[in-house]
Amino acid sequence: MPMKRIIGYICAVVLAVSCTPSVPDKSTPVDAQPQIYPEYTDVTIPCNIAPLTFCIEEEGDGFVTRFSSAGNEIVVGGKEVVVGLDEWRGLLAVANGGKIEVEVFVDSENGWKKYLPFVFNVSEDSIDSYISYRLIPPSYVAYEDLRICQRNLQTYEEDVIYSNTLVPTEPDGQCINCHAYKNHKTDNMQFHARQHLGGTVFVHNGEAKKVNLKTDSTISAGVYPSFNPKYDIVAYSVNNTGQVFHTKDYNKVEVQDKASDVIVYNPVKETVTHVANSVDDLEVFPCWSADGKVLYYCSAHMEHLDTTLSRESELVMRYKEIKYDILSRSWNPETGEFGAVDTVFAASALGKSATFPRVSPCGRYMLFALAEYGCFHIWHKDADLYILDLETKFYWPLEKANSEYPESYHAWDSTGKWILFASRRDDTNYSRLYIAHVNNAGMADKAFLLPQETPGFYDFFDRSYNVPEFMVEPVKIAPHEFAEIVKSESVNVKYVQNIK
Repeated sequence: MPMKRIIGYICAVVLAVSCTPSVPDKSTPVDAQPQIYPEYTDVTIPCNIAPLTFCIEEEGDGFVTRFSSAGNEIVVGGKEVVVGLDEWRGLLAVANGGKIEVEVFVDSENGWKKYLPFVFNVSEDSIDSYISYRLIPPSYVAYEDLRICQRNLQTYEEDVIYSNTLVPTEPDGQCINCHAYKNHKTDNMQFHARQHLGGTVFVHNGEAKKVNLKTDSTISAGVYPSFNPKYDIVAYSVNNTGQVFHTKDYNKVEVQDKASDVIVYNPVKETVTHVANSVDDLEVFPCWSADGKVLYYCSAHMEHLDTTLSRESELVMRYKEIKYDILSRSWNPETGEFGAVDTVFAASALGKSATFPRVSPCGRYMLFALAEYGCFHIWHKDADLYILDLETKFYWPLEKANSEYPESYHAWDSTGKWILFASRRDDTNYSRLYIAHVNNAGMADKAFLLPQETPGFYDFFDRSYNVPEFMVEPVKIAPHEFAEIVKSESVNVKYVQNIK
């Protein structure tokens, strides 16, 4: 954290005036916008978002910020700019579909200075009220304290959905990951517990159980889940995954699948079956279409060429050759049969690798991450977000939302107007959550950092945000209830040839 910012926080209380702040009568214009953190200048925000707090990173002895729209205004004093929730909601209501202008005044040795204003563009499109995410410490192999949390976007309220500290984890430890929901609702959801007391905690129509998705016919238990939006089946990949640490490559870590397939699970019949399981293909990241009748997934073709090496060793040596395309197979819900494989996006033909396809609720757009190689793009500096128009087959980068650092782990809200994703753009080490508006043409506006109650929150927060998801409602099952499910016996699934 920059020392200037630390000093600013310490001095903020001292510099705050005891009376109601007011805009200076006289000020000298500055031909520049103020430096603020987070960098919220000229962003598009939902009409129901919590206040965007920020710190003014300019030198001065006094600070005043004015928010105004349609003749209504809020004036805030101090280096840390925090607006009350009720005042903010009133201003959002006035500015809905328009703009909130933000003016910053700084008292310097030569009197008050007035910086060029910036705006918050207030979209008429509301955003889903809740998001959830995993919070993970900065570690590659240890996870003594992992949490899956949910956050109310209209306030700053955060609650734990489940924490691995709720059950004894020694001596093996317990990883938790891959939380997912059906249609952004929480009566049908899941997350995985790995190692100690491992299993998939699966909630079906409000009833929770622990399921063992591993069978003698599959590589592993289910990994990356995708709920079918219309039918009672869930797609997963099954993976044998490992890590490789680089000494020279700028990308510090390579997470690779040694083997991976795609399966589907029927939670009513407790059965699983393969969708894709070619020996020479690495198949991962399933995603259902909006109508539930097409399954998309990523696949990298990698034949074992060097018989002097094991397949695993060869994959490590050829890591930059692993490039994933996006494929699809139609699914007939009446017969349970999958159709032939179709190539949706041939990233490998472009010398690229596409991962994590996510289809918009309207069914037209696919959001995905694109980088030079591999499948774990959150560690790849060149990874950016792209949109593919499934009707025209045109694709484009989300230029206003992307940065020069990794973007990945993306999600649509239920309206299809907002996306949420993880980015390392702040300090290159921690992944933080960003939100961006997407218009009807599939173009994204400038992304903004998830707002917090205090502007300096991220400077002192030593966890990464992982796998963000939108929800229209909070999870109703309490953390201690999930802990009891985790400690219970698993329901073993049966492998079948047809998922019907």
